Amino acid sequence: MSSSVSSACSLMASTRNSSPPAEPAARVAACLERHVRQGERLVAALSGGIDSVVLLHLLHDLSRHHGFQLSAVHVNHGLSPHADDWQAFCRRLCLSLGVPLAVAHVEVQDVAAAGLEAAARQARYAAFEGVDADWLVLAHQRDDQAETLLFNLLRGAGLAGAAAMPVVRGFPGRPGPRILRPLLGASRADVERYADERHLAWIEDESNLDVRHARNFLRRSILPQLRERFPGCDAALARAAAHFAEGDALLSQLAEIDARTALREGRILVAELGRLDEARARNLLRHVLKRAGVAMPDSARLQEAVRQVCHAAADRQLGIDLGQCLLHRYRGELWLTPKPYASVAINWHGEDTLAWGHGTLRFDRTRDDGICIARLQGKAVRILPRQGGERFRPDARRPRRELKKLLQENGVPPWQRERLPLLWCGEELVWVPGIGIDCAWQCRKGEAGLLPVWMQQ
Repeated sequence: MSSSVSSACSLMASTRNSSPPAEPAARVAACLERHVRQGERLVAALSGGIDSVVLLHLLHDLSRHHGFQLSAVHVNHGLSPHADDWQAFCRRLCLSLGVPLAVAHVEVQDVAAAGLEAAARQARYAAFEGVDADWLVLAHQRDDQAETLLFNLLRGAGLAGAAAMPVVRGFPGRPGPRILRPLLGASRADVERYADERHLAWIEDESNLDVRHARNFLRRSILPQLRERFPGCDAALARAAAHFAEGDALLSQLAEIDARTALREGRILVAELGRLDEARARNLLRHVLKRAGVAMPDSARLQEAVRQVCHAAADRQLGIDLGQCLLHRYRGELWLTPKPYASVAINWHGEDTLAWGHGTLRFDRTRDDGICIARLQGKAVRILPRQGGERFRPDARRPRRELKKLLQENGVPPWQRERLPLLWCGEELVWVPGIGIDCAWQCRKGEAGLLPVWMQQ
């Protein structure tokens, strides 16, 4: 049977002749038993589609036995005229089950650059990162895995992309919940049988019919032909993805081995990188980028980066664009930095912290140490980027010197020198990160002080 939310968005509840729907339930129960501890908080991503509706019902049924806390999140992209109807459907469903629901409204950006599907996914996952839970539970199933594998292969993906979607993963380089996909081994047919035999209702997103979108084209035009010619291809593609995942895990282990000798404080030693063959060097660089949470550049850009780093003249300063960040070589080490930020002058009015450029300034209250607070009273205190030509005297036993020389002597990399927040009081330079406090502004014994701390990303 079916009912209608609108002409393009229908609530589906049909029946088909099938065997008892134990398969998805057993898979989800086994996955929870393996990964979820009692008392942990699970948030189910609920779009209102059949997969997420089935997942929510399964989690609800299993929550009492497994002892986890369950809630749901719905992301409203605002792209469809039916978006508010879908949100209302999810609210009614969660209310009927007694499951708390949070709704995230997102603005889909960079559609022209990334494409609508990718841009919507980016917005959705950005919302997911903010979920306050131990686990974010997604409803991807085996057919989605086959689709993702084909999609990634057609984009020229390496092993990581060919591994498609893991059952468990985190958000690389970021805090937040771990992602769990307990339906990944179940087929779409399994999910449909479960929904039909329990007379569940769900919505149909009309955008899933639009084969102009790459994934829809694969789902509706290519995969049906593959299934007709190669029965069981979804399971075969899922097995292939698992094999690729094993290979990717082995490469990660190899990178960890190389990192023991090639990394120092998170930075790659150029000499050690040069001892590896190019494929292994690229593998190590990919590993470092992944740990830093940086979007992976394409293989050509990565290959060129390794070539430049290993073969450019030792005295040449390198700033290689990797898309989201820059790769610098300095004093035999490789540094990953954000792209330059247009830092502006800001006034300090006594705040404990100030956001500035690619970081945060923290101001700690001290005694016998730091900047003499009494000298700052009633004066304009500003944070400025370096302009060039500044002079500074952190040591009373030495004359005032060019800030440029002091930064060089203290090993501050060239690209960081232009990004430092300099603290000025009136026309006097008071504090420079990594160098210290001008001797005329330093606390004496017994005086209240202010100690700035620069925490850059």
